[in-house]
Amino acid sequence: MSLGISIFFTFIVALIGAKLGRKLNFPAPFMIGSMLAVMLFSIITNKAYFPQEAKVIAQIVAGIFIGQKLTRSDVIHLKHVIKPTLLLLVLLTINTFIFGIVFSYIFDWNILTGLLATTPGGLMDTTLIAADFDSEIHVVAIMQLVRSIGVLLLFPAWIQLFTSEKSQETTKEETVTATKKQALNIKQFLTVMLVGIFGGLLGYILGFPAGTLSLSLLFSSLFKLRTNISAFPIQIRQFAQILAGSMVGSSFTREIAASLETFIIPAVLLIIIYLFISYLYAQINKRKGWLDFTSALFASCPAGATDIALISADYGVNMNSVAMIQIARLIHAVGIMPLLYQLVSFFYSLFSYYLKSFVHNRRDFKFYFNTIWVHKP
Repeated sequence: MSLGISIFFTFIVALIGAKLGRKLNFPAPFMIGSMLAVMLFSIITNKAYFPQEAKVIAQIVAGIFIGQKLTRSDVIHLKHVIKPTLLLLVLLTINTFIFGIVFSYIFDWNILTGLLATTPGGLMDTTLIAADFDSEIHVVAIMQLVRSIGVLLLFPAWIQLFTSEKSQETTKEETVTATKKQALNIKQFLTVMLVGIFGGLLGYILGFPAGTLSLSLLFSSLFKLRTNISAFPIQIRQFAQILAGSMVGSSFTREIAASLETFIIPAVLLIIIYLFISYLYAQINKRKGWLDFTSALFASCPAGATDIALISADYGVNMNSVAMIQIARLIHAVGIMPLLYQLVSFFYSLFSYYLKSFVHNRRDFKFYFNTIWVHKP
């Protein structure tokens, strides 16, 4: 089967999965339905393939969509995101260092492998970082993939456990449906798309973490605030969700499914830990009055920033706050934490060296004492 045919069939399967997910009332049906369908197709046929370059399209669409929902009052309230962002970064950093070291000890990984495997970053970014470090790349890649898929599958159900916690924010989509629906202005729509695409491609070329999503969001929001033009049909976001579901699902190959027996315990433990951190973070935000409970859950979800941004609109949360915190989390995970890992690895190696030297010298001293003094003729 040629590459083009594989992509075509993968997308058709994803589309069918999205439609079934919607019919069966899945949470976030276009993302979860397409992802599950493509995962099943990949395991059965081993022919699923979707180019990772499509991630750029999903990121641009997510950025444009969020930017189109931004209002001047949202911009004023963005200053309130600073405290919850710092809280999340501190919690995730502490969590990664504790469980990264614990996992490396329990599962016999080296220290850098343990830290990178438990980092709440993107699959591609973290794997590329692992290639530059003295780590086991396959362990990092599988742990990151299983964690991302597991969180995306479980998180919507995790959110629904707290449906009684109503979001304090009403989505702009609810406002639109409550009023008379206006026809789409094609000229305005194309203008909005061109502005967002330009920003996204600029971010992609610059290559900094979350650059595509960040700059497409920035350009789209600035254009919206400047012109008050808002033209973005929901079908475009649903299409981006299907693209994202196809990419994640096709990365779950038959070989990875076969290797789950080795990684299932650390992966499940990691998912449970991150769900607990998410709940703890949401409770703190609720008590402090920084974010509503549901928005805080989404903001702390350790899946892809693009995926969460695309899903969050279905749950009536403050998408702008969620997007800002998610982008900050990703930048911190792939831009700052690896520098901390190098320092920890250096001091850990230094400590191990001196500990081994101490033990070795102690053994030498004991041998010398026993042979020369205790057994002195």
